[in-house]
Amino acid sequence: MLAGAVLAVVYIARAPETAPPTADAVAWVHERPISRESYESALRAVASDRKGGVLEAGDAERVLDRLIDQELLIDRAIELGLHERDPQLRNQLATAMIDFLVRRAEDEADEATEAELRDYYQAERFRFERAPQVRVSVDGNAVPLPGGFLLEKEIAQRLGPSMAARVFQAGVGDVLESENAAYTVRVLDRRGGEVVPFDDAREAVVAAYRRHQSEVAVREFLSLARQQTEIVVELD
Repeated sequence: MLAGAVLAVVYIARAPETAPPTADAVAWVHERPISRESYESALRAVASDRKGGVLEAGDAERVLDRLIDQELLIDRAIELGLHERDPQLRNQLATAMIDFLVRRAEDEADEATEAELRDYYQAERFRFERAPQVRVSVDGNAVPLPGGFLLEKEIAQRLGPSMAARVFQAGVGDVLESENAAYTVRVLDRRGGEVVPFDDAREAVVAAYRRHQSEVAVREFLSLARQQTEIVVELD
């Protein structure tokens, strides 16, 4: 049953991709294609387990047989309703569907034009602000701080969150005394808070855009599915 469950997840997750006719199918099971890409991927997986990475005689036939067996097992698992009765499988199916939507959205996001990326950057500029940093000097009995500009969390790790918060609220030139008067902190300089220019932030923009498109894809799918599905809630 577990094997069938895992196979069912694979089937459901790839169903939207294999529904249309496939010109390069290596086999058909119930009019459903086994694509050459899937076949060659399975061959590479087997070859990677072989000494020297070379397939043995009969491997190609065995791989195709296993892919056909997989389709037959998947069909039977669905006929038996395993995907409806097994809680673990239901979670796996939901996760697999989300993964499919995310992968498809990310692939589409990778084709985004420069103009689309710049529009996203302008609309979400706050996401690309440099984190505030300060440069300080410490006098007295305190944990030494690294030189250069530091983030608030870096100061909090050494001087505690309370002092770190005070430092980032202080102005340049301010001197802060610790609660036990064991040391003082002078704020020498500060920077950050400004938006990173698009060209400098481009890699981060692309990554954020891919995440955004993935989140939108999942939300839109669920919204449309709710509109097209009769849902009856019977909670008291």
